[in-house]
Amino acid sequence: MSISDLIATEADAVERNPDAAIKPGSKVTRGHQRARTLQVRLNVEELDALSRLAEQRGLPVSTLARDLLLSQLAGSDKNPAKALIAKIRAELDDLATHVA
Repeated sequence: MSISDLIATEADAVERNPDAAIKPGSKVTRGHQRARTLQVRLNVEELDALSRLAEQRGLPVSTLARDLLLSQLAGSDKNPAKALIAKIRAELDDLATHVA
């Protein structure tokens, strides 16, 4: 089987079953709308805590870090309703990690 045939076969399988479970070892991506990278330094304990939380939520560490950062930015919005929604969302996410 050529590489082109393999790619076509895999593409057909994905199109037929878009809701199939993600296989272990697969990397979840959210598209390529963001083109800039931010490097953040964490100590071992901070990175371990972030990694555990990401694993509990079934997300890559970078996706969780971005979501947390964007949630904080939304919470600092001058719109009180958006800030309240961001706070509630963050608290629900935190609660979910303790319940699940």
